[in-house]
Amino acid sequence: MNKKATAIGFVIALSIAILAIIIYTLYIGVTLDLSSQDITNKLKSISVLKKRASIGALSNLPVFFYLLYRKKEDYAKGVLIVIVLLALIFIINKL
Repeated sequence: MNKKATAIGFVIALSIAILAIIIYTLYIGVTLDLSSQDITNKLKSISVLKKRASIGALSNLPVFFYLLYRKKEDYAKGVLIVIVLLALIFIINKL
């Protein structure tokens, strides 16, 4: 097992999840005509981020399957770790 490749996959997946959450929040803010201050407050809100953890997990699925298709299993392990962590956050928040 290549730990460096797994760590790189972890960082890539975490970055994609954060970016997906930010883009989704901006999209919702613009759609609802919120001010930039309200959008910033929603991004900083922990309760909103927990609810949007599922979006981060779903955004990593194409990356995971792409890495598997390219035979980069060690990178895919890092992506899978992030998906599982985000899914656990989502499940714990629902309880």
